[in-house]
Amino acid sequence: MTRLNIFIDETGEFGFNKNSAKLYGVSMVFHEQKHSISKEMQRLNQSLKLLGFNNMIHMGDLVAGHGDYTGMSIAERRKIYQKLYRFATTIQAKYHTIIIDKHDYRNNKLLSKAITVELNKMINSNLNYFLSFDRIKVYYDGGQKPLNRIITNTFLTFDNTIQQSDFNHIEKKLFQVADMLTYIDKLIYKYKHNIKFTTTESAFFSIKRIKQIVLKLKKHRF
Repeated sequence: MTRLNIFIDETGEFGFNKNSAKLYGVSMVFHEQKHSISKEMQRLNQSLKLLGFNNMIHMGDLVAGHGDYTGMSIAERRKIYQKLYRFATTIQAKYHTIIIDKHDYRNNKLLSKAITVELNKMINSNLNYFLSFDRIKVYYDGGQKPLNRIITNTFLTFDNTIQQSDFNHIEKKLFQVADMLTYIDKLIYKYKHNIKFTTTESAFFSIKRIKQIVLKLKKHRF
């Protein structure tokens, strides 16, 4: 039986209050079950263990130095990020991110429609690929109900697709890759659209580094 695993995470909020993020992003990791990543995962887990870190890597907190990363130097936090980034660039997987600038939309309904349009565009462009699998398993924890509905109305329309909402975020490293992509692809969007980085973003990622990431991830794009 052929199986495709899709790990999905988001960045930003559906709300439009003055404190909500101006960019909304959805990142997807596509991994075919036949391509084993066990060796790469063992290497990642071992390298993180040597750094004394065994929790989920959450890029927002990691870059800002909040939560599990409070008190860590930026050099220490970069080492954790680099381990996950190296993992993401060496495994056989594909990545796709949708970034929506909320300035172009007035409410949640229009935002949901925009995300749905972009997601359907990606699915329809690769329809034969998705139909080639006996089973598709979508990993999304349902953290945002509007996005969960969009996933239900797109991916779960395939008869061979199921959703897994209850899973171990620490164990599922590909979910952590999806979380990482929401962050770095948001920065790539900012760079390409001349949107200024925050002070925290600039301290962690240089423009030179962002350009390198664009080239490095090119072969993984879906």
